[in-house]
Amino acid sequence: MRPLTLLLGLILAAPLGAATLGEESGFEVNALGGSDFEVLRQQQMGATEMWCAAASYVEVRQGLSETTPIYLRRPLGPAQSAQGRRSVVFSLSNSGLPADDLGRVSINADTPGMMMKSAAARRFCRDAFTRSTK
Repeated sequence: MRPLTLLLGLILAAPLGAATLGEESGFEVNALGGSDFEVLRQQQMGATEMWCAAASYVEVRQGLSETTPIYLRRPLGPAQSAQGRRSVVFSLSNSGLPADDLGRVSINADTPGMMMKSAAARRFCRDAFTRSTK
């Protein structure tokens, strides 16, 4: 009886865990080496989705804290890990980047050196989901 209860518990819990990622699980993010990684652009993907994908990579795939700073290293350009695709390169290091403009009032994926904590970038994931369900 005990193995049956355990099996039933695992079956019921499995869909709940997968459902927490929602549309974030569809992002394509590839490590580039060192602290750099690239978010591959998909159709209809803007700056907020790029930052969302970066936060998802940092927290879910890398297992890092939501307080981890994410830096934009290179704006949209040719992908390094997928031929014929375009990507934005992010980094966990600000080495070689210009200082972030702390007075900025808008978000973009065009300004090298722009920094956002993972938790702040992750908020865009919820915004994208909310917009897609209306």
